[in-house]
Amino acid sequence: MTANAVTLKLPEFWESSASAWFAQTEAQFALREITADATKYYYVVSALSSSTASRVVSLLKNPPATEKYDALKTHLLKTFELSDAERASRLFSLQGLGDSKPSELMDRMLDLLGEHKPDFLFTQLFLRQLPAHVRAALANTSITDCRALAEEADKFFLASQQHCMAALLPLHDTSAPLDNSTVFPATTSRQQQSPGLCFYHAKFGAKAKRCRSPCSFGGMGNARAGAR
Repeated sequence: MTANAVTLKLPEFWESSASAWFAQTEAQFALREITADATKYYYVVSALSSSTASRVVSLLKNPPATEKYDALKTHLLKTFELSDAERASRLFSLQGLGDSKPSELMDRMLDLLGEHKPDFLFTQLFLRQLPAHVRAALANTSITDCRALAEEADKFFLASQQHCMAALLPLHDTSAPLDNSTVFPATTSRQQQSPGLCFYHAKFGAKAKRCRSPCSFGGMGNARAGAR
């Protein structure tokens, strides 16, 4: 053990993901060049919560004379890691993507697979969780690597999401000239119904305070403009 080991503080043991916790812990040991069996053992013991320690108390009371760390690691993994039957049950209970991307689903599935290697059935189980259009796009793929397959699925999945978003946006042709009926819908409609009226009478009718020649409002022509 080196002097750097004194500064090491491990996170509390993760009962829900024991293998991931040990992966991070051993990375910390490597960075600080901690190799002594007893040192690693006591660091792990110090990171156990009371509930976790109670599950391995028999080993803590009587640790082996040698290879303490390996014995404790094996005991913790056996206690808190899923059995093969539990892993299979969770894989077969998957309910599609949810809020995830295909690659995120693949990460979870590979974690559930544990030390086992993915096979044809595993790949098909992954494909069954994907939306029908993504599954159809991958129907004739020759990709066999699981992560590469998931990345390819991401491309089709994200492309379809972008297409759906674009379909929801209103279409505007900025190259086309403005339609006056869009800019002045009320004015145009009134003018079409009452031809011969000026802008003010077409828009305000009898309440208009101004008039512009020529105007046929009330049969008075431009006289009303003079009255104002």
